[in-house]
Amino acid sequence: MHATTTEPYALVKGTGISDVWFYGGARISVKIEGSHTAGRLYQAHLVEQRGSGPPLHIHHNADETFYVVGGEMSIVVGDERIEAGPGDFVFGPQGIPHAYVARSAQAEFFVTFAPASMDRFFEELGGIPVVPGQPAPAASYPDPEEFARAVAGWGVEIAGPPLA
Repeated sequence: MHATTTEPYALVKGTGISDVWFYGGARISVKIEGSHTAGRLYQAHLVEQRGSGPPLHIHHNADETFYVVGGEMSIVVGDERIEAGPGDFVFGPQGIPHAYVARSAQAEFFVTFAPASMDRFFEELGGIPVVPGQPAPAASYPDPEEFARAVAGWGVEIAGPPLA
C-alpha cells in the first residue's frame, strides 16, 4: 500500500504498509506515511534489540515522538536523559539532538514524525524486507560517513555516536 490515499484503512497486528529489518536488527513496521496524510504525519512501530539505537541526530524538518509499548529504553533529548518504559511518551522537538538505546532484551515503541519527513527512509537506506517465518538478518552497521551523507537527504544531521 504505497498509493496516495485519504481513505481510512486498518492494519492487523504485526503488519504495516512496509515491514523491514534495519541496521542493528531493528524491525520497523510503517503504519502510515505522508502520502496518506498530505505530508502531515508518518508513524512506524519499531522493535529494537538490547544495545541498539541510532546515533545522536537532529531532524531539521520534523518533530519526533516516542511512545514505549514494551521494554525499557534510554532516550536523550538535548541535555536530558529519560529512562522510559511501557506507557511512557517522549517528545523530541525539531532541531534538538536526540537518540535512544534499548536497555531491555527488546524495546517496542512507536515513533511519529510531523510533518511526514521520513517517507521511505528505512526502505531506501538499507532496509531488508521482512519475510514471515524467516529470522532477522545479522545486525550490520553502515559506514558512519556514508550514512551521514545519505540521511542528509531527509533533513537529518548526525550529531554524535549512538548511546552506550
